Amino acid sequence: QAFEIEGLVGTGAAPAVLSYLFHRIGDRLDGRPTLLIIDEGWLALDDDAFAEQLREWLKTLRKKNASVIFATQSLSDIDGSSIAPAIIESCPTRLLLPNERAIEPQITAIYRRFGLNDRQIEILARATPKRDYYCQSRRGNRLFELGLSDVGLALCAASSKSAQALIAEICAGHGQDGFLAAWLKAHGLDWAAELIPDLTNLSIDADGAFPATAVVEDADIDLEEEEVTP
Repeated sequence: QAFEIEGLVGTGAAPAVLSYLFHRIGDRLDGRPTLLIIDEGWLALDDDAFAEQLREWLKTLRKKNASVIFATQSLSDIDGSSIAPAIIESCPTRLLLPNERAIEPQITAIYRRFGLNDRQIEILARATPKRDYYCQSRRGNRLFELGLSDVGLALCAASSKSAQALIAEICAGHGQDGFLAAWLKAHGLDWAAELIPDLTNLSIDADGAFPATAVVEDADIDLEEEEVTP
């Protein structure tokens, strides 16, 4: 379930609505594995009530078998927040995007406060935008790329407003069960849509429809320091 708060934060209705949302989210945390994703995190940090709730979640959700993904466009959004220490301490795994300005003194200082050394900052500055990602974790650090195929991009990179409109249109016309095949065909991937009935790790009904949920096996990724050469 998703809640859009961009037009809410900063309004007079925000305190009451956010309080209700926090209550509803809390009720759902019953011990089942839960992933709480806070996108455009600067919006949360700009609201005192939301920031304080986020601080509490970061410290307590683990006990309820829940995890938090906090995403923001700039580390400075976090660095300038009153709850920066809680975020840095409670989010040991970080995915950082390329930033050619990372070697500028003021920006370098921010990265250092997040635990990066000069070599890691250099890697970020020289990485390729929209392709490379840098994972910083307790298990190790690595520069990596997803190498998504056309099918992967169609399924994982549909975030534009036009893509969201097309998703709504296809859902209205084909329903959840028929969404995958229709979505692939809309992207010129008819060959991939024809393969759906042959996939052995998905439950397909008698009509060849794709269910709303599927099981994905866990992948164990070994993280090591990535060396980048000129």
